[in-house]
Amino acid sequence: MSEKRDYQRKRLLGMLRATWVAQACSVFTILGLPDRIAAGANTAAELAAVANVEPVALRRLLGALAEAGILREAATGRYELSPVGEYLRSDVPGSVRSTAVLYGEEVYRSFDGLLETVRTGRPSFSERFGLPFYEYLDGNPGFAATFNAAMSAAPVSRALTADLLDGARTIVDVGGGDGGLLAEALRRDPDRRGVLAELPEAAAQARERLAEAGVLDRVRIVAGSFFDEVPGGGDLYVLCHVLHNWNDANAGRVLARVRAAMPAGARLAVLEELLPSTAQPLTASAGAWAAPRTRIVDLLMLVLMEGRDRTAEEYTKLLVDNGFAVKSITQDAIEAVPA
Repeated sequence: MSEKRDYQRKRLLGMLRATWVAQACSVFTILGLPDRIAAGANTAAELAAVANVEPVALRRLLGALAEAGILREAATGRYELSPVGEYLRSDVPGSVRSTAVLYGEEVYRSFDGLLETVRTGRPSFSERFGLPFYEYLDGNPGFAATFNAAMSAAPVSRALTADLLDGARTIVDVGGGDGGLLAEALRRDPDRRGVLAELPEAAAQARERLAEAGVLDRVRIVAGSFFDEVPGGGDLYVLCHVLHNWNDANAGRVLARVRAAMPAGARLAVLEELLPSTAQPLTASAGAWAAPRTRIVDLLMLVLMEGRDRTAEEYTKLLVDNGFAVKSITQDAIEAVPA
């Protein structure tokens, strides 16, 4: 076998083993070990004692994570988090702790049904857990807390530019999660006000985050479903990572509610990580994590829920079909007005 072919085979094997690393990270995180190591417990024996697990089995888990670059293992048998592994801690900015837990539990079980999903087109999540994703979310507070924490840890959309916010005195963030985007928009302009529309649990988390950001006094929080009603009175309406959760029919329902709420002269900003028109293979050195949005994430949407990621052309068609005219498309942002 040539050196090139041997490399390609080994690279493929590495891809096939990636789920093992993800599960190892998830277990490591669920046991609370990243925080324990950061606090000073850094031998396998110490960590096994505080986590109440079998020491030899844990040492093997730690060794695999060290090989994967999540940990560093010293000759003395002590472990420390690598710069990558630091993001599994609960107390660092940009933490992916909740994402690691999420990916190792419900998401992992959903991907187990990928073959069935590809055959039927139906999300395997519903088959595995007996309910559509958002109904399951409503009835499982623990899962909802993990999911909301994972979403909250994501950085504010890079599409939230000064140009997009120019002239926006009142921003209505529809499905605005924990309020991170609205907090950032209001931080930039002390005269700007906001309205956040979200389901009750997320709205409660948003109240806390907006208070921490010092902007709660400039925000009206409306708890409820955007399928029922969207608040009026804004001059900029934002749908950030909302439409990709829904199929075209339900995304159209959301857009209809937004359009009905928009007063004359208001604008709509759809902030989504846009798929390229054709799949772009990643280089061997980049890895799947290097792209801002990849089609593997669209595969995640396929197994979890009815939604999907879309190209700029597909979002444009969705908007036009639901009564909007597209004014501009920039990186990960589409600006539209009622037609």
